Amino acid sequence: MAGKKEKAEKSGQKALYTFAVVFSLVWILLAQVMDGVKSFDNKWSDVRKIFPMYMSVPFTKDGDYTFAFGKYINKPADNKVTISAIDDYTVNKYGFPFKRKYYGLLIDNLKKLGVKAIGMDVMFFESDRDFPENDRKFLSSSQKAGIVVNLLAIERDRYTIKKPMKGVAQASAYVAYPNSDVSLDNDGHARKFFLFFPTRDEDMDGVEETALLYGKSGLGRLKCSPACDEVKLASLGMATYTIYTGGSLLEYEMRYGVAPMKLNYRHPVYRKSHPGWDKNPKNQTDSTFRNISVADIIEGRLSQEEKDSLKDGLTLVGSTALGTYDHFPSPFSTLFPGVEIHATCIDNLMFNDFLKSISAGYLALMMLLLPWIPVYLSRYSLTMLVSVSSAIMASMFVLDYVLLCNLYSTPFISIMLSFFLPFVYVTVDKGLSEVREKKWIKNTFGQYLSPKVVEIITRDPSKLSLGGEKRDMTAFFLDLAGFTTMSEKLSPEELTAMLVEYLSAFTDVVLKHDGTVDKYIGDCVVAFWNAPLDQADHRKLGVMAAIDCQSALTRLNKELTQFTIKPKCRVGVNSGPMVVGNMGSRSRLSYTVMGDSVNMASRMEGANKFFGSKIMTSEMTFADLKDSFDHRYLGSIRVVGKAIPVKVYEPFARKGEAPPEVAAMLKHYEAGQEKFFKGDYAGSLQDFKEALAARPGDGPSQFYIETAQQFIKEPPKDWDKSFNLTSKG
Repeated sequence: MAGKKEKAEKSGQKALYTFAVVFSLVWILLAQVMDGVKSFDNKWSDVRKIFPMYMSVPFTKDGDYTFAFGKYINKPADNKVTISAIDDYTVNKYGFPFKRKYYGLLIDNLKKLGVKAIGMDVMFFESDRDFPENDRKFLSSSQKAGIVVNLLAIERDRYTIKKPMKGVAQASAYVAYPNSDVSLDNDGHARKFFLFFPTRDEDMDGVEETALLYGKSGLGRLKCSPACDEVKLASLGMATYTIYTGGSLLEYEMRYGVAPMKLNYRHPVYRKSHPGWDKNPKNQTDSTFRNISVADIIEGRLSQEEKDSLKDGLTLVGSTALGTYDHFPSPFSTLFPGVEIHATCIDNLMFNDFLKSISAGYLALMMLLLPWIPVYLSRYSLTMLVSVSSAIMASMFVLDYVLLCNLYSTPFISIMLSFFLPFVYVTVDKGLSEVREKKWIKNTFGQYLSPKVVEIITRDPSKLSLGGEKRDMTAFFLDLAGFTTMSEKLSPEELTAMLVEYLSAFTDVVLKHDGTVDKYIGDCVVAFWNAPLDQADHRKLGVMAAIDCQSALTRLNKELTQFTIKPKCRVGVNSGPMVVGNMGSRSRLSYTVMGDSVNMASRMEGANKFFGSKIMTSEMTFADLKDSFDHRYLGSIRVVGKAIPVKVYEPFARKGEAPPEVAAMLKHYEAGQEKFFKGDYAGSLQDFKEALAARPGDGPSQFYIETAQQFIKEPPKDWDKSFNLTSKG
């Protein structure tokens, strides 16, 4: 039955692995080509910007785009970027199409108001044959202002330029293109924008070699020539921003002239309409950028706030009157005037906060790895699978907003689905397999295991598995000294009672320091750290447990007056690679550790007898902990069966907490050791004797006194300053 179960499990795992490999590869391709997936990604990119506003509805009157975390992803437009709006009021008063003499007056007044750059989102292709003086006024004002950007048009299909009427190009600081439809998404949204018109792949070889340059535009000599002759045609926003900053169009092309920039839209704000003269507070305009009526500018009826925005700012002239402008959806509006797209580009340029894309390599790696998480979690219970997966998906949602706060825009739905779809598949498969597995467990073990044990195994069948894993761990061996003598002097009942008291206290110390008690071998306690849970500070925990066990021994020897024997204990602590897990037979398991590093801990417990120390820990454990404990260096030992010596130490207490007699002893002990290992054996004797006087009965001090006396009589030859242990302890 067990063989069939293992075969079925292997088959199921193979099916899951195959699914994960195939799905991840296929999904990477589908996410790139499926319009449906791209559409979901695009919709989400819009929804996440307005989500804070929906959250705010129960708490605010009109909704707040900066509610909660919204303040980190949404901000208002800069006050110095304005729209000189040909609004309904202007159209009603001056008519439409707007006469060019009024554009001239508008430019004159904007210049007087201190505007630094004017972008005309209006095309002038045909001359006014009936009233040529209107053209002359417009051209004269543009020429005189020296800060005006006018438009040309680009016929995208033929990749040719449609020139403005005669004189416009020469009267403009720059000419630019207005095309917002160059990089529209499939749903008609302008989420990205080319600041310079993209080059074209004429021969379809994958290399873009044809570009529309100012010097080859056929517009004649421009004001920006010759500096701009080799520059690609700039967008309205880019050209206006260049005038505003006084920068170089060539430098901006080098920075922004390759890929489209992802727009970081500003949230709309309610502002008073015609604040310079309209006293009705209900007349408001809901717009991203401040809309200043062209009629108000021409007639000089501006509020101080509007004048402050125009002064030393830049403005784009465009139509916002109903039915007179091209509009594109934005995250905040379905009727977003095209001129505000250029304004958004400018605002993003000002703050250098265009949205950035995660590299394709990282995205592919995520989509390759995410499907494996549910597959990995399938080895745990269904509750664990659902809980952890839900937490991961919630974390992905939060991470998407964290990335957006840092100006990274991700295809969130594509990434989420690369995890969610495998999660659904694995959850269904897991649910069905767990039903089968629980039935098998109850049928197999229900007859000879208690119901409680069966229930535990049913909840987590992995507890039945044999084998282990290799981890960096800390092992701990504690042994009561003189157990044989105690067993001879005490009755079995007394010995048992005594062991219960002492071993219970030592166990409590180990558990207090988050250790795992492995086993009891007579009077010996074996424990370890860093399994089954990860413990970054497992070395320190093992050392502290050893120190506290010595303290517990001292306390018990005082408190347990019913026992005439007062035992001592030795502790060995070592760290390194060990194998941990459920070991044993198919009928009996034990969660334990094994390996050479475990054996070394046992050897060090016994090696305490060599030095007369109480605690011994190796350099593998203690090398990085010296500053945390009051301790001493015992020496370098070579245990039986090992050729490489190991430095060992005896810790006493946390740094600065050693008893006065220990602190006094350490001062003389360390001085003696320094002389001893330099070969001054005679000189070290007095220091070790003073150490022994400071702490009577100190084993290591007595060891070095005897060793120094021996070396004075018979100096060692070719000694590598290591002590060879002749027994395992």
